[in-house]
Amino acid sequence: MSYVAAPFEVAARALAQPAKVRFVHLFPGIATRHSDTVDCLFLVNGQKVTVGISCAALTKLREGEHKYLTDQQLVEIAALYLRRLLEQGYDPTEAELFVGEPELRRLAAELGYLRENGKARPTGRT
Repeated sequence: MSYVAAPFEVAARALAQPAKVRFVHLFPGIATRHSDTVDCLFLVNGQKVTVGISCAALTKLREGEHKYLTDQQLVEIAALYLRRLLEQGYDPTEAELFVGEPELRRLAAELGYLRENGKARPTGRT
């Protein structure tokens, strides 16, 4: 299955030039890094950057609120998180990034996948 995050360029405070970001792959961090995350791999000016999204936070949304985020939505959340951190001065040569529950909820709400109070938005689907 293919997930899409359009390549983007962002003015990165920590870099001398704009950061060119390209999404590469989404995979379970449990299998590859022994991490309880869903990992989104990006290239930032050719440097690999992993954005790990907490499986515990996803489980809490699923079990507590019956809200399922799709893989495509997770890619979009990870891309927005990475964009914001680059704008704030994140250096892509540093450690992997982690999206915990508060950030996941905030970004998902911003993208329209959740309401601000944490309740799922009605999708019109049955």
